[in-house]
Amino acid sequence: MSGALPSDDAIREHAYLVARGVRPMALVQTFAADPMTCLRIATRLEAIGVETGLPIVPFVVENGDGSADCGYAAAGWVVDLLRWASSNDVPKVQRLRVVGLLLGYSADAIAIFEERAPRRFFTTPAAAGESTP
Repeated sequence: MSGALPSDDAIREHAYLVARGVRPMALVQTFAADPMTCLRIATRLEAIGVETGLPIVPFVVENGDGSADCGYAAAGWVVDLLRWASSNDVPKVQRLRVVGLLLGYSADAIAIFEERAPRRFFTTPAAAGESTP
């Protein structure tokens, strides 16, 4: 998680994929959410968005855990849905499903991913050197 963004060409590619309807949203970077970094990244994404002339919405969204996500969306409601899904009111599994859909994954692809996920329903042992009752 760093404040360094990918190259302008890589950012433009994210913008083009959203503008062409490949996906409703593209996440460019997750980074530490300090105010100056958020401002710097938002300004860069906005400038690249204007330069491309594409119908996209650049965004920076704080996640509430000290991190923030940035990228492009096809419409404002997509960013609103991401913000809602990132709130503490939404269980993590649902957040991952919503974000998967926004990133353009199909319902079948998400179901397959979930079916292949490991299933661990037990209490994890204590750290090495500690005893457990």
